[in-house]
Amino acid sequence: MNKKGIDVSSNNGVVNFDDVLASGYEFVIIRCGYGNDEVSQDDKQYKNNVDKCEKLGIPYGIYLYSYALNTNDALSEARHALRLLKQVGKNFKYGVWFDMEDGDGYKAKNGMPSDSVLVDICYTFCDMLESQGYHTGIYASLSWLNNQLNSDRLDRFDKWVAQWGDKCTYKKDYSIWQNTNNAKINGKRFDGDIANKLIDSDRTDDYMITYQVWDDIKNKWLPNVVNDSDYAGIFNHDICCIYASSNSGDLFYRVHYKGGKWLPEVKNRSDYAGIYNKPIDGFMIKSTSKKLKYRVHLRKRKRWLPWVSGYKTDDATNGYAGILNQEIDAIQIKES
Repeated sequence: MNKKGIDVSSNNGVVNFDDVLASGYEFVIIRCGYGNDEVSQDDKQYKNNVDKCEKLGIPYGIYLYSYALNTNDALSEARHALRLLKQVGKNFKYGVWFDMEDGDGYKAKNGMPSDSVLVDICYTFCDMLESQGYHTGIYASLSWLNNQLNSDRLDRFDKWVAQWGDKCTYKKDYSIWQNTNNAKINGKRFDGDIANKLIDSDRTDDYMITYQVWDDIKNKWLPNVVNDSDYAGIFNHDICCIYASSNSGDLFYRVHYKGGKWLPEVKNRSDYAGIYNKPIDGFMIKSTSKKLKYRVHLRKRKRWLPWVSGYKTDDATNGYAGILNQEIDAIQIKES
């Protein structure tokens, strides 16, 4: 789709968004704040920028600049973002982003965390935002994404890649590319962006189940799916693990792996259900707040099995989805 946009903060002063539209830009990513959950660290132009975008009908997303050195900081930063997001609801189109960088040398000055801690920081922030129903992702330079943040744990979160130049060479999935720091609008300079995918962050307060699966051929987590808007999986690729959460109540789920047994129950995203490289042939899930229906697609038989509900291991017709010894390559979940 390749839509042009800019990202803004109080560092840009008061932005004339009529000029933004007149210059051909189609979306804006707005900083809400930086660092821990302190009012003094809210972006002074955040609400003003949001209000002007909404008045002019400019689609926008939101980001928070991170100073986190550990996961406790990341939790505070997630609370910071959530507090400010409550001011605008969920009716925006370009996601919530965690700006992970060291542009002003803060982390280096205070002791750069290890790569594993940097990954934990990103995971902590994004997992909390996602659990509240937001489309969330990580902003970082190409170098950081390829090195410090190059972890399978972060593959399920969207990416906004900073690489100034003629093309983006990031090899994994991403939705936004920051291609320049010299986008000129009526003589003022901005960071410029290109969105190459539609981003559905227009969440409502309806019940949402967000889930994803581990693909045994690609050896990675596939993108999240919400309710039955799509299915999670790729036909002819075995599913090995499932990861799920909802915006209301708790989810409990478990899987059976082929030739093995039912694995322990998982609650929300406290862990994932499954074992890498062991295809599953059974799946069950329940919610404390809603009645759920779910179904699976069998790889070899190339068909969907009927929707089921309940939560049993001993009832092959109602209580779990699947047929033992038949590999599953896709799943769907929805409110009953």
